Amino acid sequence: MFQRRVSATNRKTSPSAPELLEARFRRFLRDFQSYEQHLEFQSTMDSFLDLYSSWKRNGDELTKLRLVMLAFELHRLDSAFQCDLSFDGSRGGEASCETSLSET
Repeated sequence: MFQRRVSATNRKTSPSAPELLEARFRRFLRDFQSYEQHLEFQSTMDSFLDLYSSWKRNGDELTKLRLVMLAFELHRLDSAFQCDLSFDGSRGGEASCETSLSET
């Protein structure tokens, strides 16, 4: 009767248990890294908003500098984060910020 030859590459169709464990572990690490980045962004955003509120009240130059530094840090964490801080020389100013991260 007709017999079909199976090559060594066709023989192995399903991954072994260690390969599955390694793939699952890599996925876990990738998901965990994403979660850590989200938490870091949220924590930095909370600090930014607290500092912005403080700057609106007192207009302090050091606070303004720290606010700009946090805006740069937020952009580093998420390149979609954009913030336009307007300093008019008087006490306080305006900010217009946006990001694409979902609120969770």
